[in-house]
Amino acid sequence: MFEEIKKAGKPYVFRYRNDNDFTLDEIKGSYIYFQKRELLNDPFDSTPDLVDLKNINVEKLYTAFEKLVGKEKVEFIAKKISNKWIEENVRDSIPKFINKQGIACFSMLPGINMPLLANYANNHKGLYLQYNIDFDSDFFKGIRLMNYQKELKKISIELLDNEEDIFEIFYLKQENWSYEQELRLVREEFGKYHVNRKALRNIICGYNCSEDYIDKVLKANELNKHVNVWKMEKPTEQNRLKLDLIK
Repeated sequence: MFEEIKKAGKPYVFRYRNDNDFTLDEIKGSYIYFQKRELLNDPFDSTPDLVDLKNINVEKLYTAFEKLVGKEKVEFIAKKISNKWIEENVRDSIPKFINKQGIACFSMLPGINMPLLANYANNHKGLYLQYNIDFDSDFFKGIRLMNYQKELKKISIELLDNEEDIFEIFYLKQENWSYEQELRLVREEFGKYHVNRKALRNIICGYNCSEDYIDKVLKANELNKHVNVWKMEKPTEQNRLKLDLIK
């Protein structure tokens, strides 16, 4: 573990957390919380406005539906509801679908990237977690680097053609966020998802992290016998990170 703390790059990813009870519960419970889209700090992140839903071919939808339920049921439905009603409901369902997804954010970069600890760890009062994704490849399956763009481009979607492309919006961000080198996982629902305890390798407390909070971290980490807890020293040189082992 003493050598592992120095490692970055695949298979290692880093998660920056605030100095609060939610972080302690994640460590103790060995889970990662997937956040609602609208609670992310970038208002343009994964916004439904990025979806360009092309004209809906209702006849094509009926044809596909017919294969599932049969011609009679489709003809019955077609008599009861209008094409306009179908189009309006399909368009209304896009934001609902996007907003129910859960998002978990990681970075390729360890604590040497000071803005990450400042922005996501309460100005260095919080911590960051080092994970080795190889210890739970199922959980981390699909983790992707964000696609940073100078100007966010809309994603053209046509039902029954490329509707799966809608997930691309969760991996788009403006170029001015590229310093984060963010990696992201997306789930169908927001909330808690268990991760193998062995995937967590090290806990690194920021240089402003209080002794009281470090004590709480140590207690939360009691079930993780393999995980070391460190505290970062306040940097005195650029691009130099010095850590002191606590446990």
